Amino acid sequence: MPERETGDSTRQQALRGGLYLVVRRGVSVALGLAGVLLLTRIVGPAAYGVFNAAYGVFNYLLFVGLMGVHVYLIRTEGEAERSLFDQAFWWFLLVGVGMAGAAALAIAGVGAVWVRTENFTAVATLLCANLPLTLISYVPMAMLERRLAYAAVAGIETASQLAYYAVAIPLAWAGYGVWALVAGFWTGQLVLPIGFFAVTRYKPRWYWKREALRPMLAYGFAQALSGWLYNLRELAPSLILLPLTGKEAAGYLAIVNRFLNLLGFARDAAGRLSIPVFARVQHDAARLARAVSEAMQLQTLALGASLAVFALVAPWILPRLLGARWEIHTILVVFALAGARMLMSALFAIQGAALMVKGYNWLLMRANLAYAVLFIGLCYGMLPWLPPEYRLVGFLLADFAAHLPTYWYKHWGMAHYVQRPTYREAVLWTGAMGCALFAPLSSYGLYALSAALLLNPLSLRRLRALLGKVRTRQHVP
Repeated sequence: MPERETGDSTRQQALRGGLYLVVRRGVSVALGLAGVLLLTRIVGPAAYGVFNAAYGVFNYLLFVGLMGVHVYLIRTEGEAERSLFDQAFWWFLLVGVGMAGAAALAIAGVGAVWVRTENFTAVATLLCANLPLTLISYVPMAMLERRLAYAAVAGIETASQLAYYAVAIPLAWAGYGVWALVAGFWTGQLVLPIGFFAVTRYKPRWYWKREALRPMLAYGFAQALSGWLYNLRELAPSLILLPLTGKEAAGYLAIVNRFLNLLGFARDAAGRLSIPVFARVQHDAARLARAVSEAMQLQTLALGASLAVFALVAPWILPRLLGARWEIHTILVVFALAGARMLMSALFAIQGAALMVKGYNWLLMRANLAYAVLFIGLCYGMLPWLPPEYRLVGFLLADFAAHLPTYWYKHWGMAHYVQRPTYREAVLWTGAMGCALFAPLSSYGLYALSAALLLNPLSLRRLRALLGKVRTRQHVP
């Protein structure tokens, strides 16, 4: 009985935690949409482009600095010793200070020699100076996640987001431009360590032993290497767009990516839920392949529908929300191209999750290495030769083309090591959603083609089958 009671308690905590995460996600989307629309209307594409290019540098270095250590803290079985968290704290502090110093030197050199964009060097340096504080906040956050205390985590993250907008918006109205965004960023990031340390009452004590550090870093490196390669794309706005296309282009890409991230709740939910679901059927190749196929179909419908609806209403609402400083046609073009790539990548991300569950991380690392090499090569080999007004579109096409090898790698991995998933419905529905994405730009007749692809007898039969499984909660075949 005690074991059953413990299991029931864990499930109840997990359900409550999931509810808190859903609510937090809803609040975050609402705040993010309102905040980004107001801020971008005030500061315009140039300032927004510089800030987001600098933020990409910070975000990539943060991902490198974390190196999966926080995941190691969360997944450690049993009652983790206090010394484990102390070791992680001092490691994060050391790495954060070192990375902030190295980043300042590298940004100064790259900014002067290559990027040469006004305010970029100062903004990127100030953002990266926050790395130590953000990294150490992951230690008490891991403590909360181990307890499934997602209410506290969600509350602190929401407070951080509110603090960002509470500072950035008034300063932007006052005319501080990109510096309003920097001040908001620092305010929001300070809330994270203050909140997490206060809630957990964690006070780090000195602890440093190689025996404790070695397994932590070994696990983290194995998990993080593939992500380091793929997330090199975070550096693209600063190292490719700013020097080759200008800060306005970086701004248009940044605002579209923000819209896509807000609309991509289905992709995020699928990513979080697919791993535990796939883990349950990982030893049955046929069931795992069917689970992957159904997850691709459901995600295509949910993600594609949200993108298509936004593309439909954007020409009417964005001019009123963003004002005259933004070219709406450029936003629609970037959104359609980036949205189409997002739809394709979401399909194969499901396959990547299945391969990760099966332990084929080396295959994902090769896929991401191929993407990084091809993307960098295409951008630097093609963009300088294009007319300036076409370079942003060229950048997006290069990004799409560079993803193709990753799709092939994941398909090959599934077919070779698991079983070939069913693509028929997913490809059909991806085509339908792609038509709806491009209809406002070319011809509203594409909506008729989209409807034909969605409402043909084959699609309708599969839709009814999927809805039946969702209603009966039969998510795993």
